[in-house]
Amino acid sequence: MNGRKGWLVYREKDIARNRRFIDLLEDAAKKYALDLTVKPYESIDFQLTAGNAGTDSNSGVSPPAFIINRAVAPWLNEAAEVMGIRCYNRANIARIANDKRLAHAHLHQLGVPMLPTRACSLTQVLDERTNQSIIAKDPLGRGGTGVKLLNISDSPASIRAALPKQVIEQPVGGQPGKDLRVYIVGGKIIAAVLRESSTDFRANISQGGSSKLVELTAVQRQIVEKITSAFQLDFVGLDFLLDKNGHPLFNEMEDAVGCRSLYIAGQDNIADVVMAHIASDLAT
Repeated sequence: MNGRKGWLVYREKDIARNRRFIDLLEDAAKKYALDLTVKPYESIDFQLTAGNAGTDSNSGVSPPAFIINRAVAPWLNEAAEVMGIRCYNRANIARIANDKRLAHAHLHQLGVPMLPTRACSLTQVLDERTNQSIIAKDPLGRGGTGVKLLNISDSPASIRAALPKQVIEQPVGGQPGKDLRVYIVGGKIIAAVLRESSTDFRANISQGGSSKLVELTAVQRQIVEKITSAFQLDFVGLDFLLDKNGHPLFNEMEDAVGCRSLYIAGQDNIADVVMAHIASDLAT
C-alpha cells in the first residue's frame, strides 16, 4: 500500500459538474506530495474475501492508503476501513451524515437545538395531515432535493410522487429561505456562509440561493463546537436554520459537502485546507 496514494471517489455523473473542486484538490494534493487519483465510483472493484483485501480484483493493483469518498456511499468508507484504508470522512461520520434520521438522533442527544423531528412513513404523514403546513424530507436526500413543504391543498398523489415511502417530518420553522452553513475541516471551523433565497423556502445554492461569508455569533460558535468536540469530523458542512433571534437550529450534516457557497462568497482555498489536513493526518 502506497502511503501517499489516494482515491478521490465521485459518481461518474457528478465528475463534470464538480470539475472545479476536483482540480483544486488535485493541485493541493501535489503541493503536499500526495498522489491523488479521481476514481469513478462505478469502477471500484474491491477484493473483499480472498487474497489481499482491497486489491483491485481485475488488475491486481494494490489499494490506496486513503480515500476521499464524495460518492455518498457510506458502505465504501466502512469496507475500506476494515481493510486498513483511511477514509475522509470516517465510516461512522459518513453513515450518520448521510441519513438525516441518524444525524438528528445523535445531535439531539448532545443537546443541540433543532426543530421537533420524527421518522415515519409517508402514509402516516398523509393520514395525519391537518390544515397546518409541514415539512417532509427524504432522509437520504441532499442538496435540497427530497424536501417538500406540504400544504393541505396538495394532492396525495403529487406528494407520493415527490417523496419516498419513509420520511422525516418537521414543523415549518426558522426563517424561510435562509440558513447557515459552517464548514469544518479537521474538527476546526474554517468558514461560515449565510445562504438566502427570495424565491424558495430552501436556501441551497443548487436551488437558486445566494451566499455570503459571515462571522459566527458566540451562541452559534458554542453550538458548533459542541458538535466538533463530540465527533471526529474530517470535512463536513453543518447546516442550521435560524430562528427569529438568529439562533441556530440544526438541520443537516453534509458528508460530501458542496463548496459552491464558498466560491460564490469569494472563498476558494478550502481544497488546500482539506489536503493539508489529510497530509498531516497521514503523517501521524
